Amino acid sequence: MVRKQVFSREDVIRAGKAVVARDGMGALSARRVADELGASTAPVYSNFANMEELGIAVRRAVTEEIFEFTTRRFTDDPFLNMGVGVLEFARQQPGLYSAVFMQEATKCEAGPELMGRLAERMAGLAGLGALSPGERALLLQQVAIFTHGLAVHIVSGLAEDMSFDDLLVFLADAGRAMTDRALSRPAREPAAEALMERLVNRQQKEDDRDE
Repeated sequence: MVRKQVFSREDVIRAGKAVVARDGMGALSARRVADELGASTAPVYSNFANMEELGIAVRRAVTEEIFEFTTRRFTDDPFLNMGVGVLEFARQQPGLYSAVFMQEATKCEAGPELMGRLAERMAGLAGLGALSPGERALLLQQVAIFTHGLAVHIVSGLAEDMSFDDLLVFLADAGRAMTDRALSRPAREPAAEALMERLVNRQQKEDDRDE
């Protein structure tokens, strides 16, 4: 008798990531994941209550992978490495980056989750840890917006006339300028103070939800 193959939750998530990487989040279906596994849809529904639950798991798996990229030592600057890691992931996995951060953005929790983990790591970095929570939150948001713009250029093919190193020059120069300004403890306008407070509160809500 042929032994029936058993697929774990992780197997299903990996298959889901493969489908999403090729065809986007909208293509994620039990049938497509089953085809990727070379099985029936039974493993999908034995590990996940529905496709929404699997979609959340796939997004979280992608978030975890991106976070791992941000911990790699690309340069001597650990804060810069966070941005470089995001760009390197976008270069290696354009389909996943696009699916999770450029499609169905209103339904995606990966962004806030990733930002929360990066903010926590920022607090432990020399220099940046001395900033107020508001200044750190503002700096992270500024760098994240700039980094995402570069990642979109990579994924969309808009940076074909530039090398990856060229993009890293943009990131490094902009990141240093933003960091230097934050470290100079500039006087902030009321609008900026209000924004920093909102960013901190939003992050606190995200942290409370994860607990």
